[in-house]
Amino acid sequence: MRVWLVLSLMVNPSSGLAAGSRPNVGLHGSSCYGGSRRGARISRRCVSTLWAQKPGKSTKRHPAAVGGGGFGGASRTHMPPSPTNDYAVFPRLEPPVADTLVAAPEDWEQPGPLPNEIYQRLDQIYGLPRFNYETSEPVSLDELMVAPKDPPSISRNEFDDLLSAATGRPVSTPPASTFASTPSSADLPLDALPPFEKFRILHVDPLVLGIDDFFTAAECDRYVALATQNQKHNILESRSPTVGKDAAAKAQRTSTTYYNHFEGVPELMAKASRLLGLQSIDRWEEPQTVRYRKNEKFTWHLDALGPNENNPGLGGQRLATLLVYHTDLQSDEGGATMFRDLTGTNGRLAVRPRRGAALLFFPAAGGIPNAPFDVRTLHCGQAVSATSQQDKWISQLWLRQSSYTPTAPPGNSHSQATKAISEYCANLSVK
Repeated sequence: MRVWLVLSLMVNPSSGLAAGSRPNVGLHGSSCYGGSRRGARISRRCVSTLWAQKPGKSTKRHPAAVGGGGFGGASRTHMPPSPTNDYAVFPRLEPPVADTLVAAPEDWEQPGPLPNEIYQRLDQIYGLPRFNYETSEPVSLDELMVAPKDPPSISRNEFDDLLSAATGRPVSTPPASTFASTPSSADLPLDALPPFEKFRILHVDPLVLGIDDFFTAAECDRYVALATQNQKHNILESRSPTVGKDAAAKAQRTSTTYYNHFEGVPELMAKASRLLGLQSIDRWEEPQTVRYRKNEKFTWHLDALGPNENNPGLGGQRLATLLVYHTDLQSDEGGATMFRDLTGTNGRLAVRPRRGAALLFFPAAGGIPNAPFDVRTLHCGQAVSATSQQDKWISQLWLRQSSYTPTAPPGNSHSQATKAISEYCANLSVK
């Protein structure tokens, strides 16, 4: 009930979303999208259009009920989500919030380089100016125009008062999209890794990206073997806090989580940091490998931390979620990562596990101004079918606002991984 009260305040129009909505950088309804690629310079007229336009009703796609589907795909059914595991805890998005959703153009869901507009969003909204960096940076909107100022939004103190009234405890709400970093370990030679080239833009606002060939087949096999061979030493009960967990949390997630040492997974740490344009790994939480057997699932939740867990002195908020799929599951085998309120090509956005592919989204940037998390990224791990031929295996990482101190497994640290990651990068540069 407490979570419902907080989210009700967040998604209600009176919270100030309509007044405080940020400009929709790039895309929907614009003649600019679909053609420009990274490095291309877009015109001033296009930029002005991108800042000013809102999603048009004629182009808006509404979510259907959950289904199987591949990257960005979903099938339609006639049964609405059960109120016992969805709307009873997370209320429907109010119209002002739902109006901020921008689905991806269908051709952007095919693998290829990122359009320049998406790099701009990653820089301007999510604070990642070096995302998937190359020798030259994409043109910045700041170089072309001065963005209009946002209208006044609900103040931080007012929002804190609302959360405090709902939870019965004083809270402090940090800015939702602060990517400041204070790395404590040496910079890593991540330039040895080439940029990623096969992106699928699954949703624009909030931004959800798929990355094909993030891992090789051999790397996927190694991570599954690493968990199964060392489970006596590495297995721990999943204890990652997420918004939506309560006294019934044990029934919410039925998978098994293995916490890895940073030095034991150099491929994951190097590629994840290279993708986001980071210079070190100090802001990443403990890397986890998760196994979903038949009928196992993770019900609706938000990856961002609630006010009680979001401690700036311990790394702050979770700003990015990265999942890497180690096994293939067919559309009738379940296991999809589904977003309740986001729309894909054929209905509700449901990302089917594809071996070696990665999924990236941002649980605490965008949405309601000054809110501690983006309620629009509500998602679940669909149950693996009882007839599935194999288990669902994933690796998952969360990026914090600032340097994070790992607590599991015992003795885990970022600095101990420096040698392993450097050797991995050096071996790649030789090939």
